[in-house]
Amino acid sequence: MRRIVTDQRGFTLAELLVVTAVLGIVLAGVMMIQQSGQQAYVMGSNRVETQQNARVALDDMTRELRSARAVTTLGGTTDITFSDQNGATIRYSLSGAILNRTQNGVTNPLIGGVQTLAMVYCNVWNAVTNSCTTAAATPAATRVVVIDLVTRTEETAATYSLANQRTTMRSVVKLRNL
Repeated sequence: MRRIVTDQRGFTLAELLVVTAVLGIVLAGVMMIQQSGQQAYVMGSNRVETQQNARVALDDMTRELRSARAVTTLGGTTDITFSDQNGATIRYSLSGAILNRTQNGVTNPLIGGVQTLAMVYCNVWNAVTNSCTTAAATPAATRVVVIDLVTRTEETAATYSLANQRTTMRSVVKLRNL
């Protein structure tokens, strides 16, 4: 019995150091791959968030403006009020980074993370040059509304971060019922 115990050999210190070094290098590689995958996921999900926010806002605004009966107020480049086909008064306005939709005095946030909103009101739109040739001086003269929207993620991200994503979208709305 004593012979079995004395014949057992262990690992030398050099072997343990080599194994530890190799294991450390392998684990560092695995961590780098995992970290880059996580960064790619964050960048992709934030890009999807910004695009979805812009798409939702522009779809709603475009649909309602196309069927508007009358534009009642041009409140600058970030504010418009109109009456829809049912006679309800609807207002879209930017407050900080939140685009609000107000219907008959009740305000609801439409989307957050808006960086800029610029609306141009046109009386005459040139489809060939894709530009406004005559600006609308009054709400009644408005025939086309050009909406430029830049969205970012709703959570703040450092400017150098891959999570800092922005989306720019444009919609040209030709009012049908005026």
